[in-house]
Amino acid sequence: MINLEWLRTFSSIYECNNITEASKKLNMTQPGVSKHLSALENHIGKKLFERTTRKLEPTEYGKFLYTQITNPLQELEKVEYYSGQRAKKERYAITIGCTTDFFKKELINKIYSFDMYIVTTFGTEKDLIEALETDKIQLLVGIKKHNVYDHEFKYIKTETLELICSEDIVIPKNIEKNDKELIKWLEKQIWFSYDNNQKDIEKFWETRFNNNPKIIPRYILPSYLDIIETLKNNNGFSIVPKQLCKQKLIKVPIESSKMTEQKLFYSFKSKNSKLKEIDFFIDKMEKTNTSNVF
Repeated sequence: MINLEWLRTFSSIYECNNITEASKKLNMTQPGVSKHLSALENHIGKKLFERTTRKLEPTEYGKFLYTQITNPLQELEKVEYYSGQRAKKERYAITIGCTTDFFKKELINKIYSFDMYIVTTFGTEKDLIEALETDKIQLLVGIKKHNVYDHEFKYIKTETLELICSEDIVIPKNIEKNDKELIKWLEKQIWFSYDNNQKDIEKFWETRFNNNPKIIPRYILPSYLDIIETLKNNNGFSIVPKQLCKQKLIKVPIESSKMTEQKLFYSFKSKNSKLKEIDFFIDKMEKTNTSNVF
């Protein structure tokens, strides 16, 4: 079997036309270069160069051999280079958790440009919080603040919540001018909620009407996008983030001068072996968000 280093040495001698320059290019001694050349010539049984006082002239077989090995050697050098670069480069790895809504609207067009290994876990906020506590996830992205466990939080963004309903629901005329009648009417409607806690509905009710809602949602769908999609074809009401409401076949039944807002956060445990990875991920997200502003 031909030694690959013999072929590399031969290629350098061919391109440099002498042993001295080839040895400099290969960072080898001149005797070492001569030894490689002799070994190759002995192995194939052919003379590869005619030696003159000034330089080496390739024989016809030497010319033929060079044309045969040039491209393969270049491809091998590329493989070695990129393999070496990957081996030298440390890539962070992290497991994140988020809702499918946040992934589709905030992450799907961002994280694939991050130079790190990312495993994404989906679930309800309740399930994701438990997964973080049991170390199945290192970082939660885009969740509301909770007090279930002693987790760290870092602010991401503020969303505006909005009341929406199906397009074909008829709103009683001028009912928005009478809060008591409006509340009674709304409480009789079919409601879709993001979770059993009804935090979105409660938050909206408190801001808009300054009291607690007497509503029992008929359907619980832990995805705002799924709720919006469902309301396109089924009568009902819900409270969802305004940024997701750019949809036809749903409507905002009542305009309100008071905005209902909720804040979203990163969440992680303070005692975490992946704090460097967490900081790297958050930094990448913030830079991406900044670039999207302009």
